[in-house]
Parts: sequence; C-alpha cells; structure tokens
Amino acid sequence: MQLQRKIALALLLQVAALPLVVPQAGANNVGVDVNIHLGNAPRPVVVVPAPEPRPVVVTPAPVYQPEPYYDDVEEEVEFIYPQPLGFYVAVGVPYDLFYFNNVYFSFRDGRWFRSPSNRGGWVPVRYRELPSPLRRYRIERIREYRTREYAVYQRDRDHYHGRHRSEKGYWKGRHERLKDDRKFAKEQHKEERRFEKEQRKEDKRFEKEQRKEQKRFEHEQRREERDFDRNRHGRD
Repeated sequence: MQLQRKIALALLLQVAALPLVVPQAGANNVGVDVNIHLGNAPRPVVVVPAPEPRPVVVTPAPVYQPEPYYDDVEEEVEFIYPQPLGFYVAVGVPYDLFYFNNVYFSFRDGRWFRSPSNRGGWVPVRYRELPSPLRRYRIERIREYRTREYAVYQRDRDHYHGRHRSEKGYWKGRHERLKDDRKFAKEQHKEERRFEKEQRKEDKRFEKEQRKEQKRFEHEQRREERDFDRNRHGRD
C-alpha cells in the first residue's frame, strides 16, 4: 500500500513539472521522453521488412538488317562450268560470281553474298551457311579452275556446252545433256593432264637450274680458295 502511494505521488510531481520542462527543452532542442514504465515488461519490437529491389529491365540491342543492294548489269552474264568445282563461275565480270542450285553467290571484299538473281538484291551470308561445293576449295583455288576452264572456253566458244546463261535454260533434252557431259569430262581430263605435265616440266627445269647454280657456286668457291692458298704461299 505504501509503495502504491509513493508511485502515485511521483506521477503527480512529474505531471506538475511538465509545463516547466517542455519549453526549456524546446529552446535547447533537446528531446524529452515522458514515458513512464511500470514493472519490467519489455518494449515491443516492430520489425519492418526491407523494400523489394526494383526490377531491372534490359532492353535488347536492335538487330541490324542490312539493305540488299543491286548491281547495274547492262548485259547478260555468262557462266562456265569447271567440273571439279561442281558449280558455275561467271566470266566477264569484275568480281567473283557463282551459280549453284538456282541461287547466285558473290564474293566481294572478303565477304559472301547470295541472291536469287545475278542483278541483286545481294544479302550477306555466313561462310558456314554456304553450300558444301563452295566451301570445298579456297577462293584462290576456285579462281585457278575458272582461269583454266576459261581457256578451254576461249578455244571453242561456239561449241562449248558447259555454259550457263543467267536466268535462261542452257540444254535441251536429256540425251544431248548426257552426251555433252561426257564430251566435257573428256576435254576436262585432257586439260588436267596437260596442265600437270607442264607443271612437272616446270618443276624439273627449276630443279635443274638450281643444281647448275649450286655447282657454279661451289666451283667459284674452290677457285677462290686455291687463289687464296697460292697468294699465301707466295708471300711465305
């Protein structure tokens, strides 16, 4: 009973002193806690969850689609057919142009292009997407076959049958086509053998010149050594 009276008296004293304390605290910018705690009950703890992070929106980069370009071809392009390649190659144009399975392919500035027409529009194509015959040989080797086949074409232009004219049919009838193929294969084989023979002769000629040059060098070397020994003995 005595304890309750003491607590009530203390509360009355704090309430009576509150009007005097608050103005002074406001002037000094000091916070005042007037909460009265009875007993040992703990204060409640309020846990506020952290805000969720903002979603990150990634905008994909725009995909570049190059515009197809067109060639200003005034005349019809002629194609010849080197049999080892398995596709047609164009002649008389200032770039590498090929024809395979009704599609035209062009190689310019280190890049490949394709088109349904030799006049355009050309769109880029990756190397691994090319037909296998176009990937079988390097571009330098393809040009060699084109040069050799063009020589055959020049010798008998009027009767050359391994020819394709752009956007037109080039053979009539199955029988004639097979006959022309056999004749073309025979001429191609002869041209291959002639080329290999000339290459072997050129290699032998080069080796012979190399041996002669080596003998000449060795002979000059021995003569200089003899002259050196002769001069040295003469001084002695």
